[in-house]
Amino acid sequence: MKNYIHLLLISVSFFWGTSFAAAKIGMAELHPLNLVILRFIIASIIFGLILLRRRDRTLELRDIPTFLILGFIGITSYFYIQFTGLQYTTTIHSALIIATGPIIVGIISVVLHIEKINKSMVWGIAMAFSGVALVISGGDIAEIFQAKTIKGDLMLFSNAIVWAGFTLYGKKILIKYSPLLAMAYIHIFGTLLLLPLAVVPSIFAPVTLAKQIVTLSWPTVTAVLYLAVFCSVFSYYVWYEGVEKIGAVRTAVFGYFNPLFASLTGVLLLNEKVTAVTIFGGCLVMLGVYLTSELKQTKPTQKTNIKGLEQP
Repeated sequence: MKNYIHLLLISVSFFWGTSFAAAKIGMAELHPLNLVILRFIIASIIFGLILLRRRDRTLELRDIPTFLILGFIGITSYFYIQFTGLQYTTTIHSALIIATGPIIVGIISVVLHIEKINKSMVWGIAMAFSGVALVISGGDIAEIFQAKTIKGDLMLFSNAIVWAGFTLYGKKILIKYSPLLAMAYIHIFGTLLLLPLAVVPSIFAPVTLAKQIVTLSWPTVTAVLYLAVFCSVFSYYVWYEGVEKIGAVRTAVFGYFNPLFASLTGVLLLNEKVTAVTIFGGCLVMLGVYLTSELKQTKPTQKTNIKGLEQP
């Protein structure tokens, strides 16, 4: 794998970038929550099989509450918000807004006195949020809250905040567990929290997965398998192989390709429109994320994190 790691990491960016379009295809027949449940049942089964083949799979009982919290934040709530928000906005907006996750991590880190702010970070934050405002408003900032996609965009922005909290809270568990092992258990515990909702109607999904699953067409099944196998299991495995073989900084660079692939699939598969304002705003977002990430990467004490992951 070492000789092909760069090519494999590009494939990860492709899978994560195209996951938004795949989710929209899946939600043509599945309620957002049910799509989340089915995706992660499949992914968790595969992760479980991977754990059975590893010698370092031991999980300490005292860490179970932490994994349950991380599973709830990073799987249960994160993807429900993301898939629900996707119903009201475009894949292009979704990818660009979620890409601001590292920016929000930086802001929270400054507020909590984990990191110190500098000019690079100030410029990065200003650029990223200016870019997001341009993308959402279509260039007319004064009318930003009248935009057709504002409901979904705000949900996706809240999703980026959830991911930032997940990233910061997850640091302490990575002191004891490898990133891949931690993500496997986070998937499994997050899925366990979702399982009751697969058979019991709730305010989050009035129609259960148990009722919807018997009527699924092959396009929907294919979309779910794509999300579970390629966007979850394969991508996380390769990503952390990349972190191990070429380092976290070089691996994180490949995350910048995610919005590009999201835009291409949105245009080609979903007939979404890309304007000059969207392109310019997207460039501001990615430049802002880059500047902020540069600050974090140069911190000598930051050895373990879940940095660079836009979890689709």
